[in-house]
Amino acid sequence: MSETSDRRAAFSAAIEKELKAGELVFPTSMQAAVKIRRALEQPDSSLSSVSKVISLEPLLSVKLLRMANSVFFNPSGVEVTDVQRALMRVGVNNARTLALAVIGDQLATASEFAPVWRLADQLWRHSLDVASLAYSVSISLESPQPDTALLAGMVHDIGQFYLLSRVHDFPELLEEQSEMADFILYWDRRVSQAVLRSLGTPELITEALDEQEECSGSWPPRKLSDILFLANSAAGTPNPFSTISLEEQIARRQEAFEGVEHETVNRLLDEARVRRAAAMAMLTA
Repeated sequence: MSETSDRRAAFSAAIEKELKAGELVFPTSMQAAVKIRRALEQPDSSLSSVSKVISLEPLLSVKLLRMANSVFFNPSGVEVTDVQRALMRVGVNNARTLALAVIGDQLATASEFAPVWRLADQLWRHSLDVASLAYSVSISLESPQPDTALLAGMVHDIGQFYLLSRVHDFPELLEEQSEMADFILYWDRRVSQAVLRSLGTPELITEALDEQEECSGSWPPRKLSDILFLANSAAGTPNPFSTISLEEQIARRQEAFEGVEHETVNRLLDEARVRRAAAMAMLTA
């Protein structure tokens, strides 16, 4: 067996074991972690300000959803699928306790992840871009759930964050960047679903993420997966592991909506890009 095959097998075993345990903590953006901790240390933080900073952190967002949809906070069984409503259900103080625990764990192990922070930060910026565009497309379409689209965009590559966090256990991969990228792309889809399901993420979101690369082509796009497909195809910040060029993204978009005039698709995306600046400001101010 080759060294690459050995590493793939060891990596696989480590991932399987941790995913089965279910209690996952991994870093996304150091910048976001520091920002969130500072914001939440303010005792007079409003529901709106707490919601905005929690939305910056993919792992924290889905953990808050799990808390809000637990039997304790949701005895009626009615799921919430966005950060704002989850926060309204559990309350600012409970959300602050959860957030400080998650962010504290991330910052405590920050030195271990130093070799991959640059990649993680670019991936986080890409996620933020897709989330802002998904939210903006939903607003342009007068969708009833733009906040759910925002959350889905923020977590659409959550498996890649998790995989990056495990790389420090396999230092050989840090020396072979192309091999590391291959590993992450190989595991991405399966691990993303496993992470989200282990955290109890609502099916509306997990199903959309599973279908995000398989656009239905219907117009106007109402399915969450189609909105994510559009947002990903128009994001200006590339995923650091993507092997698809901008030209290929545009070609895929044109093929997916071949029955729709290009001007119509571009007009929607232009509207979304205008709104994206406001969405970005809302999240990062």
